[in-house]
Amino acid sequence: MGCCSCTNNAPPSFLYVKKLQEAIDRNNLSLLNTIRQEIAKEKSKIDIDEPFIRIQNINMNPLAYAFWFGRFNAFIHLYKKMNASLSAMENLYLQQGKHPLNVLFMNGNLDILEYYLPIYLEKESLEVICEGNGLEKLANEFYPEKKTCLTSTPIHLACEGGNIHIINYIYKYFKDKSKIPYILDIHYQNPNTGENCALIACRKGNFTMVKYLHEICKVNFRVINTRYENALIITATASKKRPFHNYHDIFAYLINEIKLDISYMYEEILLLLENKTMIELFENELCKMGIVITKEEVDKKNRSLKNTMQGISCDDKNYNFKECQGIREVFDNSYSDFSTGEPRDSLK
Repeated sequence: MGCCSCTNNAPPSFLYVKKLQEAIDRNNLSLLNTIRQEIAKEKSKIDIDEPFIRIQNINMNPLAYAFWFGRFNAFIHLYKKMNASLSAMENLYLQQGKHPLNVLFMNGNLDILEYYLPIYLEKESLEVICEGNGLEKLANEFYPEKKTCLTSTPIHLACEGGNIHIINYIYKYFKDKSKIPYILDIHYQNPNTGENCALIACRKGNFTMVKYLHEICKVNFRVINTRYENALIITATASKKRPFHNYHDIFAYLINEIKLDISYMYEEILLLLENKTMIELFENELCKMGIVITKEEVDKKNRSLKNTMQGISCDDKNYNFKECQGIREVFDNSYSDFSTGEPRDSLK
């Protein structure tokens, strides 16, 4: 009786949680239709846009749930047949710090993206037209208030997740268009980190993504991030942190195909490298340029430098604390952006 009492006292919309979740998970339109008919018979009005479940600490209504898990048929049925509101879904995500496009790009939900992107872009265009013309209220009726800051753009999240099918779709969608929103621009470089898709692909060790971005999208692999790291340094750093992941192919591709300047901070790269084949490749390529040096020599030099720095008192008025700290951080493998001197001119 206790269970029945609890069920009877529960809000009407929550009586359908299990059925709704099952119907969406299975893309079961017949079950969704049954739920729609049951809702229509309820004396108390049930709001289809009401949050009904919590996933990964995010409150979701049925449309947001289908959107998150990429259940296209259920998404369309909820939207068109059950009158679920896109704006309500968008606002629900934004209020919790999630941009709807970030969700699609991160989770790789291409079917819903193909349907949703034109709608999103149309609302964006309307918002831009309305702003500055005394029509802000009208714009807000068509597009939810932006309450979240995009620290990572959707396109960068797709790259992080290795969702090359999403990158491919966006590249083709905007290929012949003159204007591209920065959050969908494959060439966009994050001003805070300095990363673009090229550097992200190198860091993640995604060789297929690296080749696609270079050969098809023509993304710039010569950019430098805010730590003065180029793609080679980022790849070397990542290979040290993930030694069982294959970074050799990316490293060789950056050198042999993209022709990055290997003289840029080459000692730092040698210091970071631990993979034997990558070390041999890099030493040989340096030798071809007339730079005859080995990792062993660099390691010995830096051990000596480390010992020297440890003997310096931080109380010395001539002591450069930041410089010493930068060196120590490299030895701790916290950063790879130190240099024994100023960054070389080979940034170009």
